[in-house]
Amino acid sequence: MKTKIYSFLLFCAVLLIAQNANAQNCGGRYHDKNFFSAFTKTTVTYSTPYSLAMDVYEPTGDTASQRPVIILAHGGSFLTGSTKTSDTYVVNMCKEFAKRGYVTASIDYRVASFIAMLDSSQAVQEVLKAISDGKAAIRYFRKDAATTNTYRVNPNQIFVGGNSAGAVLYIHVMYLDSTEEAPATFQAVINANGGFEGNSGNPGYSSEAVALINLAGGLNIPEFVGPNSKPSFNAQGDQDATVPYGCANAQSNATPVRLCGLGAIESLYNQFGVNHVSIVYPGEGHVPWATGSNAAAETAQIDSSVANFLMQFVCSASTGVNEIKETAEISLFPNPANSEVNIRSSAKVSMVTVYDNIGQIVSQNNFENANGKINTSNFAKGIYQVKVEFADKNIATVTKKVVIE
Repeated sequence: MKTKIYSFLLFCAVLLIAQNANAQNCGGRYHDKNFFSAFTKTTVTYSTPYSLAMDVYEPTGDTASQRPVIILAHGGSFLTGSTKTSDTYVVNMCKEFAKRGYVTASIDYRVASFIAMLDSSQAVQEVLKAISDGKAAIRYFRKDAATTNTYRVNPNQIFVGGNSAGAVLYIHVMYLDSTEEAPATFQAVINANGGFEGNSGNPGYSSEAVALINLAGGLNIPEFVGPNSKPSFNAQGDQDATVPYGCANAQSNATPVRLCGLGAIESLYNQFGVNHVSIVYPGEGHVPWATGSNAAAETAQIDSSVANFLMQFVCSASTGVNEIKETAEISLFPNPANSEVNIRSSAKVSMVTVYDNIGQIVSQNNFENANGKINTSNFAKGIYQVKVEFADKNIATVTKKVVIE
């Protein structure tokens, strides 16, 4: 299987270190397949105004008090007939990650007729309604955490994503930051449907998420990605015309709404230093992991890569199942730097690893005290990520950005 893999932060760390360090910190939970042997599924209505349901998957027999959540939206071109159970790829992903220890959910959202999606104004309306629904699903779990606590979730550990249309939905939830940022044609629709947060229910709770799982999704305007954009995992075939890998109208120009896929977004991730991992499948079309000749191998690759990507978040924060509860103060200076970077820490450091802008390890040093230096005289100019681990494993790992001039 030929793949081209890009990343900005922790790709190599995720693949090479997470299994030994983070998996150990979490005791294998969240990383190992079938950490739990089974899952349970319940169906609930998360949007009362539109009678929208989600299937919630939980690890059977789990007693953890706070668990991270993955909310996934199905593919199906936003067309009538596509539902939370119709996209088997999303359903299977929910099952597999529930058995890793996550609470997962496959959501319904509002969809439209084929005729409606051929009209640009109606297509925009339908997609923006679906985005509103996706936000309500996030708020549902935060509301539950604050009230009945049925699912015992950590409201600070919510991840979202989807496949195809579902990825289009949630990439806009993550990267469209305000009504004013949207095109004028979008703004009128947003305002008519309850404003930026939408009118799909569960008001009064945040619709923020920690990171995105983008499987063949795209943005109407790639420049929605900016310096403060949230982390993301991405995968797409570079011959995708359904959700164009570059920028074009969707569905091979059948749907008159512009979408820009990973080919247009990747450079912005790099430009703005967005924490991300991207997998590109050369010569492959739309969602090859679901339909292509290498589907089984690509599914396995995405499954393990997503698990590793999420580890940096769920194993460096208190989720009710790991022992990391303390934090340390870290400073890197000078920044920007030339020949060296000084490290000052409030706790004893054990390891410092530096990654370049494609996720390769360029430096790794053992430390024996709270202070030290990194020799950067041989580093090329650019942006690097510095990962600091501590002798006391109860202290969360810290990652900071440094610029070499």
